[in-house]
Amino acid sequence: MQLTAMPGFADPFSSLTHLLGAGVFFILGIFLIRRGAGNTARVCSLVIFVLGSVLLLSISGVYHLLDPGGEARQTLRILDHAAIFILIACSFTPPHIIMFRGPQRWGVLLLVWAFAVAAITLKCFYFREMPTAVGLGMYLGMGWIGLIGGVAMWRQRGFAFIAPIFWGGIAYSIGAIMEYMNWPTVLPGVIQPHEVFHVAVLIGLALHWSFIFTIADGRLSPGPALESAAADTCPAPLRGR
Repeated sequence: MQLTAMPGFADPFSSLTHLLGAGVFFILGIFLIRRGAGNTARVCSLVIFVLGSVLLLSISGVYHLLDPGGEARQTLRILDHAAIFILIACSFTPPHIIMFRGPQRWGVLLLVWAFAVAAITLKCFYFREMPTAVGLGMYLGMGWIGLIGGVAMWRQRGFAFIAPIFWGGIAYSIGAIMEYMNWPTVLPGVIQPHEVFHVAVLIGLALHWSFIFTIADGRLSPGPALESAAADTCPAPLRGR
């Protein structure tokens, strides 16, 4: 069913939720970055995360604001899909900069950012030809690389510590799968599967944000035990990088 437009907004719910989300996370980002003050690497990683969050939500909000069929909307649609990979990589950056050292910091980040560059390139060049299922698999596969660091932190600090990023990943995944299945329609013409996905993105981002805020001051930075745990959960090709 076609969405009911309102003046200035082709897809009102999708546009407004993500534009408002961009504003909220921009303001929260100021406090997040200030919390990380005192360490250059830590602050840079937090800036990357904030920029990635605001970028995705802003592009998505503007894309859904525009009328269908225009060249600008089609361009922003491609950028919207690319920004998802950017957000995933940006979400990995603070946890691995703050909570890991040595190869377990840079190995996973190298893998994730290389994945993002490759995926964005494929998406941009083969946007129309790429099956939806392939794109979904790329998003989910990249996101769940987080199990490498997540399991390491779980073993060292317990599930309660990593629960926000775990449930955030679940929220992202369920939202993406429901959109792929084109279900559910909550309110015909207003809140349909894609709008539900937008809510899931905000929930996932908020949960990841809460975890990153917890570690942002660096007080929970790891000792040798966490590095050892990470090495045990890291695939062999990443060890020793």
